[in-house]
Amino acid sequence: MDNHRKQEALSILKDENIKNLRYLGSGHESVVFTDEIFVYKVILPKYFNGEINFQKAFRRKSYFIGISEQLKHLYSIELIKTSKTYIVKYKFEVSEPYLNYDENDAIQFLSEIWQEKIIVKDCKPKNFVRVNGNIKLIDLDGDDYTDNLFLNMCARMYLYANYDTILDEHSFEKLKRSAINNFELPELNGLREFVNKVFSNIIFQQSNIHSNQKLYSNSNFSIKEQIESETNLENLFFEKLKENKYLKQITFDGLELNRNHYFSPKSYSAHYSELTPLEKKISLLIKTCSQDVKTIEANIKHIVKQLSTPNPFYEIVVSVDTKESDFLREYHDEGTLAELIEIIKKLKDNQIIDRYIIFDDSKTKQLNKQWFNIDSEKSHTKSKAPLAPQIFAFNECKGDYILQVDSDVLIGRKDYHHSYLTEMLSEFDKNEEVLSVGFNIYHTHDNPYFGFENGGFVPEVRMGLLHKKRIYELLPLPNSIDDSGEIELTWHRALHQKQKEINKCSIRGGGQDSFYIHPQNYRKKEPYAWLSILDRVEQNIIPDLQTGNFDLEGSLYDWTINKRTENIVVVSCFRNVSTDRFLRFWYSLIAQKNVDFGIILLDDNSDNGLPFFIDSLIEPFKDKVTFIKKRHCSPRIENVYHAIHYYISNQDSVVVMLDGDDALIGNNVLSKIETKYEAYNAEVIIGRMHQTYRLQPHYRYPVDFTNPRKTGGNVWQHLKTFKKYLFDSIPLPYFKYSKKNQKLYYSEWLETCDDFAFMVPIVEMCNRPLLLDDINYYYERDYEKRNDDRELKEQCIAEILNKPSLTRDNVFKNRKKFKPNLSKIELDITYECNLKCLGCNRSCTQAPTKESLSLGDVKRFVQESIENNHYWELINVLGGEPTLHPEFKEIISWIYTEYIEKLSPETILQIVSNGYEENSRLLCEEMRKLYKNVRIDYGSYKSEKVVEYFSPFNDAPIDNPQYKDADFSKGCWVTSYCGIGFNGKGYYACAVAGGIDRILGNNREIKALKDLDSQILENQLNEFCRLCGNFKAYQSNHGDFIPRVEKEPFKNIVTSSWKSIYKQNAKNK
Repeated sequence: MDNHRKQEALSILKDENIKNLRYLGSGHESVVFTDEIFVYKVILPKYFNGEINFQKAFRRKSYFIGISEQLKHLYSIELIKTSKTYIVKYKFEVSEPYLNYDENDAIQFLSEIWQEKIIVKDCKPKNFVRVNGNIKLIDLDGDDYTDNLFLNMCARMYLYANYDTILDEHSFEKLKRSAINNFELPELNGLREFVNKVFSNIIFQQSNIHSNQKLYSNSNFSIKEQIESETNLENLFFEKLKENKYLKQITFDGLELNRNHYFSPKSYSAHYSELTPLEKKISLLIKTCSQDVKTIEANIKHIVKQLSTPNPFYEIVVSVDTKESDFLREYHDEGTLAELIEIIKKLKDNQIIDRYIIFDDSKTKQLNKQWFNIDSEKSHTKSKAPLAPQIFAFNECKGDYILQVDSDVLIGRKDYHHSYLTEMLSEFDKNEEVLSVGFNIYHTHDNPYFGFENGGFVPEVRMGLLHKKRIYELLPLPNSIDDSGEIELTWHRALHQKQKEINKCSIRGGGQDSFYIHPQNYRKKEPYAWLSILDRVEQNIIPDLQTGNFDLEGSLYDWTINKRTENIVVVSCFRNVSTDRFLRFWYSLIAQKNVDFGIILLDDNSDNGLPFFIDSLIEPFKDKVTFIKKRHCSPRIENVYHAIHYYISNQDSVVVMLDGDDALIGNNVLSKIETKYEAYNAEVIIGRMHQTYRLQPHYRYPVDFTNPRKTGGNVWQHLKTFKKYLFDSIPLPYFKYSKKNQKLYYSEWLETCDDFAFMVPIVEMCNRPLLLDDINYYYERDYEKRNDDRELKEQCIAEILNKPSLTRDNVFKNRKKFKPNLSKIELDITYECNLKCLGCNRSCTQAPTKESLSLGDVKRFVQESIENNHYWELINVLGGEPTLHPEFKEIISWIYTEYIEKLSPETILQIVSNGYEENSRLLCEEMRKLYKNVRIDYGSYKSEKVVEYFSPFNDAPIDNPQYKDADFSKGCWVTSYCGIGFNGKGYYACAVAGGIDRILGNNREIKALKDLDSQILENQLNEFCRLCGNFKAYQSNHGDFIPRVEKEPFKNIVTSSWKSIYKQNAKNK
């Protein structure tokens, strides 16, 4: 029979004019020849008598038609149809028969066939040959790819690699068939790890590591040293400063897939620039106090890193003011001296600073005598500014010059080669009258030093270089004690007075390449905002609005740049990922083909030195990457929110979430996602993940798009992708714990299960969600720790799922629409004020009046609330300054006794006072102690009329062409969060609207509570919001609430509409 088949095959080949053939062999399906150029496999089944079905055969073979000739394990074939059968033709190569293969052979083959998305069900060893050391399939029958078929194929090849040679044929056949969709067999104990190797090898192969030269860095810095892979690069940076080496770049040579399935470089190198010591001794003095506890470690590391090149300091010293309360411009009362010293001691132990100086209060009298020739034991001035602690530190510094800096300064370096110290020192050499040189501020050009005449500038106390000898020669400086025994002047004000007396000077200016920025104290109430800005400054990413300013300009939204606008933006948040594991993530991402995408990397304050490594890694891709280096740790959902909310400006971007310790499987994941979004007009696409710690033949997580809030619906799984506007549409409280009567700004972020927190509401709101068909995400975690924090996870999931469902009605683009909150109300009981803040949104300063609610008005409000069974959640009593109302106590009493006690015992009655005068504070405390539902808004207490976090109320949107087509009826957060307003005239969509109507005299109030109507309230918003600066000020957050620490500093802008309105108001009076 075999000879007959052989002759028939030769005849068929001859008919196709294929000659000079050598017989290779035959099998059940075919007879094989070669002409030494190609192999010809003539399909002649051994036990087949009918006609060959070409269409059926073509389908099985078509998977191999036209595939790449460069594949190592598969042949690209051509099918030749004859009158009797068909011929499979492919390239001839010298090979040897193959009787068995090992796991590595199988892994390499499976990796390639996965990339081609072909299933080969019959993968026994004799269907392969070995060519140039690689196994190559010669029985070329394929099938459609599915994850299930591929995993079963992995199981079969695993069995062939491990059991084919040790079991007899019948036993092996039973085992092979038993393994179909049954991965719990004891013989498959190693299958999970085997599949992990397959997928990690796919990632490695598809990362194009060896062909993409941009993936390797080259360095031209003068010093190069080999380092170990485990080296903590942050520690290395500060250690090498002591050797006058400044770490500039990390490079590596070659990558290999290690046993942990990570991308491990064969060697690492650190590259340094050499520091040039100066002949003159300069002490870097960093001044701090217990208020700085939350951020001092990050601040000092920033200062030392930014200032230590190209010239090292003679010493780096931290000065500690021992005062623990009652600070000048106090921004919080947290932190103790003991905590501060503990952190600073750790910085010294880690060689980041050389020493620290703790103020010795017993030296105060001696210091005041030395410096000012006054007898006083006061360590601080009458304005609470530190005095003795700072001059004590100056005395203790060993350098001849002192670069003294506040610990909160933000230092930028456009050029780290710029020798700012040499530049500043030269000014002392050129002019003997110069006592101090201020550090430059941000400019786009160099500024010659100036201020040589008439005593020059006040010495720059925030950051300036002092000539110690020249200053000490002038002691004692002029100062005095007032009648209450307080010291009048700070040391720098006293020195300035001396300068003017004897024609000495302190100057400012310098090269643009080194600069500092001073953050206002209102920004430092919480660390996240200003430390985010610190990161931008350190990376030299500065908005134009900062040019020429000492103090920090702009809002957090202005500083969170560079913002991503690409159609696809990959967001990754991570902490302390090892470099080899991060490299797997990075190369799986950067190798993605045929799609333009942006990347946001957020490092959550890693302490293993990872950010130093990433800086070098992303250098060739800087236009593509926004790198956020946080300086404090946060819950993951806060990081996700921070990255997406602030750093993606295109609301139509597709956000792709990829963890920094995971990887994409394959280099066309993003292109497939992009194609699906376009083809289906999708808003959400969820991928499929391979979990390294478990393996099942069928996918474990079917998705329920219809009711995700019931159990989570598996919508949380990787790969998570969605349109950015859906994320924007999630109310911020959905990311935080629900706590009754707690302000949103102070509520706590959910500590875990961030994927539930945003994916459940996103899926609820979306149209056209899709689930991808194939595994495309490599998800790795420590299985042994899977139950860690299980109770916390269950608590967070319950918190998330118990929040109200969202719908399509919640989705918005551009500006959100705000509905007046009828459960909260603000009572402006008086427009009289004792502080007269600039930019007052009740116009108490701009158009002062003694207008007030009468007690009768308040009684009417209470009576209406009772008659309408209106249960207020919150009643705010404010103004003006409410405590100035002659019947203030009676008003509070009436609301509490007649309304809260009798009808609504859950209502919170909050007093919003400026707390400027002691009597106001005493009255507030009296009411708080007297009535249990009374709360005091201490956050509204003020000490001066310029309130830096105020919005410019008189910056009317109607005067800005950008808002000519704005829908003012959408309002802003005030109407939803603070509630409606009530003054003597009636009810308004918000109390600010009532204040505007007071000035306009348009009488747009709603007279009675029962007449509240959504359309009338919306009409009020449409009329009054066009004049309200709040509408414009909150646009960057779609009109929603912006915490004070994120806001730009107040500017008293009064646009033309308001000038006319106030002028007319004054005339009417």
